[in-house]
Amino acid sequence: MVTLPGGASMSTAPVVLRYLRRAGFALAFGFALAPGALLASEACTADTITLVVPYAPGGVVDLVGRVVADELRTSVGQNVIVENKAGAGSNIGTAAVARAAPDGRTLILASAAHTINPSLYKKLTFDAIKDFAPVGMVGSVPNLIVVNPEVPVNSMAELIAYAKANPGKINFGSAGTGSSPHLAMEMLKAKTGIDMQHVPYQGQPQATQDLITNRIQAMALTMTLAVPLVKDGKLKALAVTSEKRSEALPDLPTVAETVVPGFNVVTYLAVLAPAGTPEKTIKCLNAALVAGLAKPSVVERMKPLSAIIAPSSPAELAAFMVKDRDQWAEVIGAAGITVQ
Repeated sequence: MVTLPGGASMSTAPVVLRYLRRAGFALAFGFALAPGALLASEACTADTITLVVPYAPGGVVDLVGRVVADELRTSVGQNVIVENKAGAGSNIGTAAVARAAPDGRTLILASAAHTINPSLYKKLTFDAIKDFAPVGMVGSVPNLIVVNPEVPVNSMAELIAYAKANPGKINFGSAGTGSSPHLAMEMLKAKTGIDMQHVPYQGQPQATQDLITNRIQAMALTMTLAVPLVKDGKLKALAVTSEKRSEALPDLPTVAETVVPGFNVVTYLAVLAPAGTPEKTIKCLNAALVAGLAKPSVVERMKPLSAIIAPSSPAELAAFMVKDRDQWAEVIGAAGITVQ
């Protein structure tokens, strides 16, 4: 449906190098200069940078956020700290950044919830588009469509056929109403005409445990959590929800190539600043972010998270966010999903 800016691909080094050339950044960024020397001579801000992660520690957004913070710290030559502000489906941390001074010292690592929540919550204290200045995309983490091994299907086509033959009998879990994995399954239902029952949980670990014990039968599960369980035989993977196949499971087809052409639902990760942050500061932070993502060490740190690095310019990210918000507004409206 929506393609990440920069072209999400597991061949990350060539992608980042192409982006650096396209954006006009000198290839000296992160290569010809000594480590840590990137922008130290012209700091992006005058003080410590706080990168807000609007979720609790330990999840995939938090883990990616710590990689991003490390690389910004090295590239910018200033201290960068991660602050977890969890709650209300990421809205608490997001609202705090929207209210922060637009001086480049407060950033947020936004995920798919940033552009989903405007359609879920009737009263938000911020505008997900107007109250933020895009810095750049980090990348994405796809989901896997997984089932309990006892479910008698081995492909997406078989799952669709089984669901149609047994309407309403397949229960699928999610990390909560309106989460990216939940909406991935709702989109699958809408595009294929199948009837499955949603069972929301207070997080992916609880839902995953019930999937393993067959209390629920299916789920779209973040690859970070799903891949080890699939390799251990505790879950059966049918497809990946990204536009392209994953390097972690290269033989596993995508939903798009099997049952729903164009299907592409991922948890994107992007750095945003408060609206009104000076353009010079945004450009500086974007250059530092893109340079950091080009490093082989970063690629290696992202691999265990199944994260696909896909950098972007601020303008590309801005266009993506509007398109993603509008896409989910349509899906959520059609499914009648709300959060009280």
